[in-house]
Amino acid sequence: MTAEKRPIIAITIGDPAGIGPEVVVKALADKTLYDICRPFVIGESAAVRAAIAITQNKLTLHPIEHASESTGKSGTIDILDMHNLDWNKVKMGQIAAECGRASMEFLEMAMQLALTHEITAMVNAPINKEATMLAGYTGLGHLEYMAEATKTKTYATMLATGNLRCVHLTTHYSLKEACDRVKKDFILSRLILTDESFRQWGFGKPIIGVAALNPHAGENGMFGREEIEEITPAVKEAVRLGIDARGPFPADSIFNRAISGEFDVVLVMYHDQGHIAVKVHGFEKSVSVALGLPFMRTSVDHGTAFDIAGKGIANSESIEEAIKTAVWLSQGKGLAGKG
Repeated sequence: MTAEKRPIIAITIGDPAGIGPEVVVKALADKTLYDICRPFVIGESAAVRAAIAITQNKLTLHPIEHASESTGKSGTIDILDMHNLDWNKVKMGQIAAECGRASMEFLEMAMQLALTHEITAMVNAPINKEATMLAGYTGLGHLEYMAEATKTKTYATMLATGNLRCVHLTTHYSLKEACDRVKKDFILSRLILTDESFRQWGFGKPIIGVAALNPHAGENGMFGREEIEEITPAVKEAVRLGIDARGPFPADSIFNRAISGEFDVVLVMYHDQGHIAVKVHGFEKSVSVALGLPFMRTSVDHGTAFDIAGKGIANSESIEEAIKTAVWLSQGKGLAGKG
């Protein structure tokens, strides 16, 4: 694939005091990534240089001012330096407002480039919510912030690893609040969004398995009535709209069925229902994908890992998979590089 045809992927380094710069550098040391895209980094040059040093990679930095200047040349990291952080004051592994602010400004730059179609997709290394809150931002994560900034009303988080994909009905709510949000209209909106997204990504007619909320899918109302009163009616309405939705099925069996290929994706009812399944199936290669935003965005499925930041031991498989996934989905090639 020629440089002109390779999609341009912007990669933000996340919180500079975390493992973000390190995993980005390790990922971009992989020459094969340059066969499929032209990646460039949005961040602070000093942070990336420090990451190159601790990982002992023979990589050079190439400053750019515009996304179109990315060379897509392996062995070189193109970087759009925001010049928004005094690296000499950064203490690795420690929460700081300055790092929180910088990480959000990296994100804002990537979002601007995505909205003006200067990049094909963005990939985000992890931020730290406590640091961003100290910097004056609300407690919102990446996705919530971008949805609010772009006035996106219907959006969702999907975690994927290998052939297991889980779209979440809810994420960061207490279990009690999450259960209260299991309502027909909300479930239906997620099914519609999931179907539309997968079709855009190259799936002809995606099969969506729907997880039950209660044990044994409620056992005909013995263990709860959400399946009878909310989930099943939503599934039936989705089917009436032409969506291949199936369920609800007990959560203790639906993920094995999805892994075996029965479903393209599972709609889960709350945060841990999907996160635990994905991370047990393949933690190191799990990726977060945003549904509903006006641009393609993926991220790692882990945090800033301050406890190991600066030690050169962070695993980069998640961000490598996030980059590949961003390329595949933006080209309509599905979640494994093919439709």
